[in-house]
Amino acid sequence: MYDRRLDAILAAAELGSFSQAAARLHLSTPALIKQVTGFEREHRITLFHRSRGGVSLTTAGVALVSDAYDIIEESKHALRHARRLAEDGASIRIGVSLLRPATALLNLWPRLAPAMAAHHPPIRLELVPLSDAPDGFLHAIDHLGDSVDAVVTGFSRGSWHHPCQTLQLAEYQLCMGVPLSNPMAHRTRLTIGDLAGQRVHLPPIGEGDAMDEARARLAKQGDVTLIDMKRYEFDVFNECAQSGDLILAKSIWSNLHPSIRLIPMDWDITVPYGLLYARRPTPIVRDFVSSLANLTTGA
Repeated sequence: MYDRRLDAILAAAELGSFSQAAARLHLSTPALIKQVTGFEREHRITLFHRSRGGVSLTTAGVALVSDAYDIIEESKHALRHARRLAEDGASIRIGVSLLRPATALLNLWPRLAPAMAAHHPPIRLELVPLSDAPDGFLHAIDHLGDSVDAVVTGFSRGSWHHPCQTLQLAEYQLCMGVPLSNPMAHRTRLTIGDLAGQRVHLPPIGEGDAMDEARARLAKQGDVTLIDMKRYEFDVFNECAQSGDLILAKSIWSNLHPSIRLIPMDWDITVPYGLLYARRPTPIVRDFVSSLANLTTGA
């Protein structure tokens, strides 16, 4: 684990004062100064310029503080991992949200559960609720292994800009979300020609191969207005339900909004759905993914 004296160093660096840092950490000022000075002497470096006006970091101090945050976070992660292993079995933390409910994995879990129960230590699933806002689910995808071990969501078969590995579990059709207030809501299937005069909300270019392909086909129909949205969030579905606009949607969202029907399109565009996990997974996550891969490939 990290040297606890780093807490004193980081507080002093942030506040520019030993006395204020001591107050934050509920220490006496002499005790905090002793920690900082002891660290400097032990490692033969000077971290702070001292003056009557306070303290400021030296070049060495700036470098240490920059790395210290990562050191502390890695230590906390290692401790959380160890604590989970010390419990009765180990858990795989799956991040879930309203738009990403992990259905593709949960459908397979009954077949996977016996192997996970026989694993040493036994492996269980732990569902961790996340927001669909950028600081929720999308942040978790870019920091897998921190608050969650894996997520299940759509991904791109080609370019993929998130730092993770993927294991495909299912495919879902791209449909058209049609508000009940729209005259087309009674249809059982739609063609691109049926969308003449409609406004269609969809992700911006580069959000995935399937989405880009659908955009290209819709763009050829000159009288369809394409409306870029930043990302899929529930508020966008609410807006479309109120305005009558259409929204490009995945078939997994068939019961997402009570006022929007998902109607199949006459195309064969599908979105791969799979397990996203860290590039360097823990042994438990690696074993879990391996078992899941064997199940999905029939090995």
